[in-house]
Amino acid sequence: MSRNTHKAVWFLFTTLLSIFSICAIQIFDGFNWPFYAVTLNALVSLAGLIFHLHMDEKTQKRLLMKLMRLILLLNSISVFLMLGLSLFILTSQYHNPLTPDGYVSSAREAAQAAEDSGKKVTLLETENLYIYYADYGELSFVAGDRPSKEDESILMCVAAAFQSTYQLDFHHSNIVGWHVANGQLERGKPQDRLGAFTYVNGTARIWNIDQAEQAVQTAAAQGGSGYQQFIVLYDGQRGGHSSNEFRCFRVLALLNGRACVIDSRTQMHYNDFIQALEELGVRDALYCDMGSGWNYSWYRKENDQPVDIIGTPWPFSHNWLVFRK
Repeated sequence: MSRNTHKAVWFLFTTLLSIFSICAIQIFDGFNWPFYAVTLNALVSLAGLIFHLHMDEKTQKRLLMKLMRLILLLNSISVFLMLGLSLFILTSQYHNPLTPDGYVSSAREAAQAAEDSGKKVTLLETENLYIYYADYGELSFVAGDRPSKEDESILMCVAAAFQSTYQLDFHHSNIVGWHVANGQLERGKPQDRLGAFTYVNGTARIWNIDQAEQAVQTAAAQGGSGYQQFIVLYDGQRGGHSSNEFRCFRVLALLNGRACVIDSRTQMHYNDFIQALEELGVRDALYCDMGSGWNYSWYRKENDQPVDIIGTPWPFSHNWLVFRK
């Protein structure tokens, strides 16, 4: 084989890797910046393949062609960085090994089982769902620094509101919707058709779209906490949010008046996830951000050891719902 043919085979290989990355990222993370970055990566890699198939070696020795070859080579190397990103996204969709405390088939059974267990956090399962029922004394929305596992007052920590863009620096304006953090009411990035969750004077409540903004503002005035997110279920009716992604989903739900977290046990379609919630008997549920990296979460076992639920810490993640003793 000629040198040109060897290089064409290399660019064919990197193009195929890029196509794999595109598929993985689109399925599990949707049309976010990683998808477009990997797509551009694949197109440039494909250009490298065409370049080495149709340009003879003499033409490639020209100065402009040498510069193009360098750009194509650097892009082909970056394919492996993009592959790492796609593998991160792929693996972050799987739960760590978990040991449920029991199997339930209804919301009433779940609330009763959690009460009977006496544990700080009771992990229950259904055919399609994991239910995390924390025996909390306080719920708060935290923004900025990630809550530490060293804080033994924390029973569970999950990502909560959407964030508008990937930012290493924290800004309240990057959190989508109104929210109350550290007792302060903050106006995040505006977005239509958001519901809300509030926790005021020991009462957890999910609010529909037309009540959401006022509810968060009132919670702040009363010394509570709250934030906005998409409604999944409100009073038994489906919200307007939809998704074509095939992934693990999570909601903050109310069971017997108590807030709990519910995950899909594995990847599934969004409508199937809602159906599983309905079959359990959930009537009020708010979406939780489960984008790759934002799905990182943990809870504390009886021996006070924190257990990672799913995902890997992500430096762009800046807000959480925290359950405390």
